Parts: sequence; C-alpha cells; structure tokens
Amino acid sequence: MKILTLKPIDTFFFKNHQVTESGNDTEMEGLFPPRPNTIYGALRSAYIHEHSRFSDFMEQKDEVVKRWMGTPNEHGDFHISFCGLKHNGSLLLPVPADYQVVEESGVVVARPLQLRKDSHPSSHPTEWRLFATTQAKSKGISDKYVAAEHWRKAVFNRQPMTELLTPADFLAGEAKAGIALDYRARTTREHYLYRMVKWRFKGEGAFVVYTPSAPDFSSIKFARLGGENRPWIVEQSEEKFSFWTDAEVGKLAETIRRTRIAKIILLSPAIWSQGSRPGSYDGKDLMIGGKLKVRLLTAAIGRPSWYGGWDIVYGRPKPRRPMVPAGSVLYIEVAKEQIDDVIALANGFQLTDVGEKEGFGFAVIAGAEKEEE
Repeated sequence: MKILTLKPIDTFFFKNHQVTESGNDTEMEGLFPPRPNTIYGALRSAYIHEHSRFSDFMEQKDEVVKRWMGTPNEHGDFHISFCGLKHNGSLLLPVPADYQVVEESGVVVARPLQLRKDSHPSSHPTEWRLFATTQAKSKGISDKYVAAEHWRKAVFNRQPMTELLTPADFLAGEAKAGIALDYRARTTREHYLYRMVKWRFKGEGAFVVYTPSAPDFSSIKFARLGGENRPWIVEQSEEKFSFWTDAEVGKLAETIRRTRIAKIILLSPAIWSQGSRPGSYDGKDLMIGGKLKVRLLTAAIGRPSWYGGWDIVYGRPKPRRPMVPAGSVLYIEVAKEQIDDVIALANGFQLTDVGEKEGFGFAVIAGAEKEEE
C-alpha cells in the first residue's frame, strides 16, 4: 500500500462552517483534524498541478490525469482508505465511543462500557445496551486520542485506556489579528478586523494517508492544504498495511466464534444517509463490505457535526449532511456462516454513504464480550 505523508512548513489553519463576512469584526475558529476530503482534494490538486494544467483538467485533455483524478464531476482511480494523524512517530487514534472517559485520582482514563441485555423501553429495536462500570462523572470522548499501539492492546483485550491525549498535547496555538487592506489607496480599511488562531505541531507532527490506489507522487514535493493554501511537504513510501497482526486476527476469529458478536469501530468520520445510521440499515440489519448483511445490536455514536463545503463546479454550497465522528462504534451479531467474511474485513473497510474514495468511513473490526445474564 502506498503511504503519503504530509508535513507542514509553517503554521496551519482549517476553516469550519463559520461564516466570515467582510465588514464585520470576526473571530474565526477552525477545526482539527481536517476532514478526509480536505486532504484528498489537496493531493488531487497537487497531482494535477504537477502533471497538467487545471484548464486541461477541466476540459479532460490529459488521459493519465483523467484516469487517476477523474473529472470536475467524477472521481478517478485515486482512492484514500484512511487519513491518520502522527505525533512524534506514533499514529494517534480516536478513543472509541463505547469507552467512558473519567478522572480517577487526578488521572484521566477511558474505561470500556459493558454490553448486556436490558428490557426497559428504548427507541432502539433490540434489547442490547451499553452500561458504564463506574459512577464517576463522564468527561466525554470528543478530541481524545491514544497512540495506536496502546489503542490496539486496550481494544483487543477490552482493557482501560490510559495516556490519553488532547489536541493541546500536540498542537501549539499562535493568535493572529489582522485587518483588510485597500491596495488602491494603500491604506487599511475600517471595520475589517479579524482574529484567529493558527496552529503548529509540538514536536514532529504529520498527516499520513494510506491509499491502495494512487499514481506515483514521488515527483510532487508540496501540496497546498488548509486556509491560505499553506504548503505542506509530501513524502511517498510503500509498506504493507495491516491493522491487526496475523496472531491477533486468529484470536479475534476465536472470540467471534465464541460470542457471535463483533464491533465495528470508525477510525475516520462517516456520512450516513440516515444520520446516525448507514443508508443500508433497515431497522434491523445493515450491509457491510458491500455484500454482507448483519444484524445491528446496538451502537455508540458520537455527536454528529455538519458536512458541507463549496461546489466549485456549480459555484454554490454543497448540500449539508450530518457527519458522525471517528470513534463511533456499531455492535453486530455474527452468524456462524458469516464469521469468515467478517474476519476478512478486520483490517479495514469503508462504511459510508458519501465520500468513500475520499477516506470517509474507514472502519476496523474488533471482538466484543457480553455480560452474562
């Protein structure tokens, strides 16, 4: 699998849905991390700029560029599976939503929720629920990260997660104030003040893109990414991508054969046509991997945010859709004849109704235990 690493040269900023209107005092708040389509678009633009011209791309004159990057209306063969965040050499992953983040003796820890049946009335059609194991006040999982090795060990063994990180642990903010200029009069313009915070990584930080289908990016040294189109260094490498080791996959299969339950963990945000459920969900079952129909037992879904953007082809806003965050978890029932097919998806697949090629909805399979009745 091809790995594309993006490293910032200077400070960076990723704009959210906040309206910035000239003539008003405006305090801009960005978002972090950027959405997968932002990374995808930056790499796509960098490739087009290096190998062609955007006017030729619009007119579909270059067949190689068209093959990989498609047309203004369609995607090409370039496909992102997962866009992750690295800090000081470690891949950071979101704390799963089926964990409860609490503070114990001054230390923040995430403890796994317990899956068990409950007959009390609920809007969910099944009797399966997730319950906390502590009465401590929850701090929420939003913007909580764990190094991949610790994450994998904790999820695989259903253990608590410690050493939690927040953006403040790997990002440093630099406040900036500015005012618009009147270039003709060579003066500033009154009432055109803005304030914002730009970011830089503490230590070594980067975005790392895993792509199973991509052209050669070795000649591309920079990509323009984020607000003000700041340059980021692009580095290409090749490596075998396997989220779980072969031994872990074997043990995972044993666990699922014993419990007949697995969980799907989103490592990137997903856009589902039913809001908090995938479009294939019919009230009981959902489709995963394009062909496998499984029963949904319960879910732990983070608070959705709005996904939209600007349509450069038609010059208008894109339709806004709810986007469930990375870390959201779906528990599924696995029939005996489905076990091998579920295990085949363990190291990653896309579960999204929009933006599959752009890296949305990348998910992995993990084992699940149920509390005995």
